[in-house]
Amino acid sequence: MTIAAKSFVIILIAALAMWTPIPARAAACPVTFYPPAGNAKPSSIAPRGPGLVLMGGGTDVDAAFHWMGVNAAGSPAGDAGDVVVLRASGGNDYDTYIHGLAHFNSVRTILLPPCSQAGAIARAASIVSRAQNVFFAGGDQANYVIWKGGPLAAAVQRVYDRGGIVGGTSAGLAILGQYAFDAVAGDRTHDVHTADAVPDPQEPAISFTENFLSFPPLRDVITDTHFHQRDRFGRLAAFLALLRRRGHDVRGIGVDARSALAVDRSGNATLLLQGSGGRALFVRGGTVERLQSGRPLEFRGLDVILLDRNGATFDLRRWCGAGREYSVDVNGDAKQIYSPADPYVAPAGSRSAACSN
Repeated sequence: MTIAAKSFVIILIAALAMWTPIPARAAACPVTFYPPAGNAKPSSIAPRGPGLVLMGGGTDVDAAFHWMGVNAAGSPAGDAGDVVVLRASGGNDYDTYIHGLAHFNSVRTILLPPCSQAGAIARAASIVSRAQNVFFAGGDQANYVIWKGGPLAAAVQRVYDRGGIVGGTSAGLAILGQYAFDAVAGDRTHDVHTADAVPDPQEPAISFTENFLSFPPLRDVITDTHFHQRDRFGRLAAFLALLRRRGHDVRGIGVDARSALAVDRSGNATLLLQGSGGRALFVRGGTVERLQSGRPLEFRGLDVILLDRNGATFDLRRWCGAGREYSVDVNGDAKQIYSPADPYVAPAGSRSAACSN
């Protein structure tokens, strides 16, 4: 071996001795169990729900988390138990924020990217099983529906079944209905907007997951988020048309950003707003006139009930409430696809949607 070659080997050995490898799995899959904000000792209270928090995304709604705590505790001053925030991306910004909004014993985030292994999922399920509240953060619902049928989804279901509160915002809301636009197919191509779904409602980017979780107030329901801000009425209409074609009598709930529906144990939903301008739309019925591959959707006579006042209520069992009711047509062949032109505002002539005694 030449002197130059010997020198190279010596340098290489020295460099290797100084290098500490990072485990590839740890670097590629950052599972994180954040420490709780609040009391490290778990609460032992029996939650007084069950209940649901359906938050439309964007700026969070303070009053919705306060409602969560009051309903878990059974009173404004009682112990509201522990909150577990589940997310597939992001950090633990929710922990101190939520903890300050009600008498929660603790709030902790568990970050579980889609690459999370079975051991991490099982550990998360064990923590969730002791909680009184679970909240799904935003992100990508495709990263949540992969938990269907597994221990973590089962643990969340048990929280609700024993009286706890389950909620979610944005993607975390999208997975709460019996039917969920799961974004699984879309993640391989593109996100689905009204501008995609109405011209071709059978485009392959639209896919659904059924019964990820099971909540009686949301039976036969699909939810949508950022509703007015991202003009998703046409998208929701396409989802309803597709699911009905498959034999499901599905209704839709669209929730705006800065808006939340707090659903109590009896299925009564209360609209809570962060600031002004938010709303929730409840959509059912109508006649699908055209649903063909490569052809624009034509869906006539969708029955819409609009809630746009803070504190307005809606009975999900009877599908009526303190809002305005009107009809909307969606026609992808028309220059203006909606009639009336703005489906997010009750038109002149709309009627009261109040429940009859």
